[in-house]
Amino acid sequence: MNRSTTAFIDYMERIGDRTDLYAAVADRTGAQRVLYPGSYLDLAPSYIWSDVTYLDSDARARKAFADPDAATALARDHRQYTADPLITFVPGDYTQNLAELPGDAWDLVISLYTGPASEYATRCLRPDGWLLVNNSHADAGLAHLDPRYRLDAAIHHRSGRYRLVTDDLDRYLQPARPPHPTREQLNHTGRGIRYTLPADVYLFRKVHG
Repeated sequence: MNRSTTAFIDYMERIGDRTDLYAAVADRTGAQRVLYPGSYLDLAPSYIWSDVTYLDSDARARKAFADPDAATALARDHRQYTADPLITFVPGDYTQNLAELPGDAWDLVISLYTGPASEYATRCLRPDGWLLVNNSHADAGLAHLDPRYRLDAAIHHRSGRYRLVTDDLDRYLQPARPPHPTREQLNHTGRGIRYTLPADVYLFRKVHG
């Protein structure tokens, strides 16, 4: 086992295996092409989707993805599809390098624990595309305020299992201390706020532009 393979596996063991989360999202969305800004070493999307573009500025991610055979072999061993994995890594900062990628080209953007990636990645999503976010750096709150998105599901993680809630969604993203901060305030603080009914992850659909 080479160093790149070890890095991917060690990271998954440290943060927990998100494969079931991505499988549930795949079932809900039918997405085919996935863009993952701020991915670091989370290779689990390539266990579920055959075509994933990763983007990260961290030197450790660059080093691990510099060996494409390691990432591809690991994805091939764990894939839940028949095609050969197509893994693309873009080294760089999503606040700058996403602007260099094609627009309207991906079905799903993943933004977890990375900051306000949706602010920069929305142009890359096709019409009716999907955005998977959490609120650690306020990205769920930013998507909630963005008129281009509609909340499609709230995802809860309990006892190692993921549950998608798709009804009564107006219960979610309600601030415990109203009013809800503006986009400018959320971008300034970079922190998610407390909601009366929080979910672990949120799935939005791009409904405009």
